[in-house]
Amino acid sequence: MVRIEVIDNPDLVDAIFKRLAEVMPELAPRLDQVEAAVRVEFQGIETYIARRSPARRRQRTEQVLQLFNGRNVADVARALGIGRTTVYRILRQAGVKE
Repeated sequence: MVRIEVIDNPDLVDAIFKRLAEVMPELAPRLDQVEAAVRVEFQGIETYIARRSPARRRQRTEQVLQLFNGRNVADVARALGIGRTTVYRILRQAGVKE
């Protein structure tokens, strides 16, 4: 995972386009134009950025459901490196009765 330094007044769009310029310098000539278009399209919108993508969440849910045998919450949690509470929450959301 790449961390972007925290600044006093963070601007997500600036941070994203700064990172794009670093990893894809060939895009640099067009980035200002694309950034302006992004700002116009999404101006005024407040959003939440989840820690994990929906695909990663589904993957983790599938892993929990595959490993869970009805009595091994602690083992599932240990195997996946997550807390037992997280395993219980995933099971509850999936409609599994412990």
